[in-house]
Amino acid sequence: MLPSSVKTMLTDLAQNTTPKVQPETLTRFGRVLLRAPADAAGLLGALASISSVGVAEERMSHLLGAALDEARIARENGQQQGKLFIDSLETHLGMLVVTGSLTFRGRLAVSGAWVRASLTPPESLASREDAFNEVIGDSQDPADFDSLLDSLVGPLIREDGGGSALHAMFAEMLPIMPPGARQALVRVAVGRPPEIYAELGCAWLLDASADIRSGAVEGLADRLASGQLSAEVLARLTILRSWMADAVLRDRLDGLVRDAMRKGIARAISEPERKLHRIVASLVDGSGAQSMAATVQTGSSRSVAVVLLKQGFGVKDAYVMPCDSATEQRAIMARITDEIEAFDVSPAYMAEAIGLALAEGLEAALAPVPGLVDVVQSCGLAGLRPLPSSVEAILELADPEGRIAGLPVQSRGRLITASQYWPDQYRMLASWFEDSDETVAGLESARSHTALTRSMWSVLEARRVQWAAIIARNALLLSAAGTDDAEEFIAVAAALMNGRDLKKIPVMKFICDQSILVWIDRKDGPSGLLDPDVEGPFVSSSMVPANFPAPAFAAEKKDELAKLLRPAGLTEPWLDGYLTGVCTAPLFVEPLDWLSPLLNLVAFNLKTDKKLSCFVELLMLRYNDTVSKMRAADDLALIPTEIPLIPIWADGYLTAWEATKPNWPSKVLGAQGKSIRKMLEQATDGRFDNTELSVSLPEWLRQRFADQQM
Repeated sequence: MLPSSVKTMLTDLAQNTTPKVQPETLTRFGRVLLRAPADAAGLLGALASISSVGVAEERMSHLLGAALDEARIARENGQQQGKLFIDSLETHLGMLVVTGSLTFRGRLAVSGAWVRASLTPPESLASREDAFNEVIGDSQDPADFDSLLDSLVGPLIREDGGGSALHAMFAEMLPIMPPGARQALVRVAVGRPPEIYAELGCAWLLDASADIRSGAVEGLADRLASGQLSAEVLARLTILRSWMADAVLRDRLDGLVRDAMRKGIARAISEPERKLHRIVASLVDGSGAQSMAATVQTGSSRSVAVVLLKQGFGVKDAYVMPCDSATEQRAIMARITDEIEAFDVSPAYMAEAIGLALAEGLEAALAPVPGLVDVVQSCGLAGLRPLPSSVEAILELADPEGRIAGLPVQSRGRLITASQYWPDQYRMLASWFEDSDETVAGLESARSHTALTRSMWSVLEARRVQWAAIIARNALLLSAAGTDDAEEFIAVAAALMNGRDLKKIPVMKFICDQSILVWIDRKDGPSGLLDPDVEGPFVSSSMVPANFPAPAFAAEKKDELAKLLRPAGLTEPWLDGYLTGVCTAPLFVEPLDWLSPLLNLVAFNLKTDKKLSCFVELLMLRYNDTVSKMRAADDLALIPTEIPLIPIWADGYLTAWEATKPNWPSKVLGAQGKSIRKMLEQATDGRFDNTELSVSLPEWLRQRFADQQM
């Protein structure tokens, strides 16, 4: 009997059939069931015992599939909850088999739920040999398999005409057959004369089951022996071999290709004219997933090809959706772009992104999904091959001339600092956080905010390369899309690989903070485990202009601030430049907006709350001093008098400029502002005329201070 909660979900699904609403509802219910494995087991039991298939039963299968999909995602993201959920359902399924509770239709429906969740159906679903033999008359004669295939797929081919529906049907059906029968049936199917079966054989070469892969090779060999292996299929096989993780299968396929070429099958193939009207790609999310879609036209036929890639797993999903008209094609693409933060890209980028994923899959001994064959054929990506997928290789694709790597240290530093704005610019960064079991265990053991942050930084340090890869893949996308921000992503990914302190990379601070917030949110509010926050020494007001003096604090002791800056590699001249930049920004900079970047650089080395409070107090003292200098008549007090310190001061000033970029609108700065910016950039490299700088810069700084707007 169905649990009451599941009945409520099914009723809701029956009432909400809107194409956009129902997937969202299924996802939400899937997450609920993930936290209620007993209810999911009840749903599995009910589905396994169905005697007929209708709309209600389909709804049950989709609901179970949604829960399994959420569990799979959790498992891939390092959450034990997902693995335990799947294991518990497979154990429960085994019990249903033992008690004889599975019907034939129930097996199919349950198999479909696993397949829709991109999971391999449990072997316990396979029918007994004797039960299967009742269907085909206790025979292994290929003619009997032929008859079985005619009855199963004949109507489907006549109705759909494409290989995708055929493959989907077999994906659900084959797991309920005995293993030996699967291989025999696949061999017979692939050897059948219609070309669609040869295409099906190509897809099966990428199947997770060794029996099915073996049957596919045997079927293709049968086609060759009977003279039914076409040059088009042979060309496809030469591409497929490079995608295969199974070395034995690859060798068998190589032998088949050689035999075909000896028979003279290979010939020039005239590819149909294809038009890729539009290709879009999403940013790479925090789990390493990325979606791509392409609108394709071949003659009068139209379709939308979709690919899902995932870091560490390769090509996770790929399929082609036929469209009846250009209007339907545009509508599908509009729905896709509504759901993702999409960038228009070229076919070359699409091939690169898939090539990188293929290499990652091979490295993990994972073949791409069979649907990739359809996508490659549809989009005309015949030359698709695995590409080196290291972070360094991805950055080379994003910046082939190495321009960013060749920039001065200060320039790269400014690009890295600019990563603090990414969360405001890109919605996808809402998914950039850590939530693995390791993360949760570390956070739950913390007993203070300091320990909480320290634990999170430790997790991120262990995941440095993974985050570098995510950021590098986004750099490649943004570079292909022609956005200026690509340079920032390239610089950050390279900095991560070069060992830069994570706390000196603003976006990593964002990931650290967001991971903690996600953990707290999932705990449903404050848990009482953490000590209260130490109240900060300075409370800002958004109505206080940047040139208004801060509250008075105790006088600074000799070298006190210098000692706190030193572990972060910063100096007092650099800080003076930074604070001067804050005070001379065209638009008012709220204290927290300029304090936060500094704390990102320094806070990690301040091991106690007392030191942190002291540091902020000293900053405010220096801020007061800077305001006083801006009001004084002595222009020379605004910049260092010692020439060797000017590059350091200029770097601090430009860092403030980048850290508070929204407060520096180009319209307000005008031509003179751009000229000063160029002068400062040259100064960071030691290329400046001291006389010119001493004359023009102080006057400009004082004017900027006087003109600062709220």
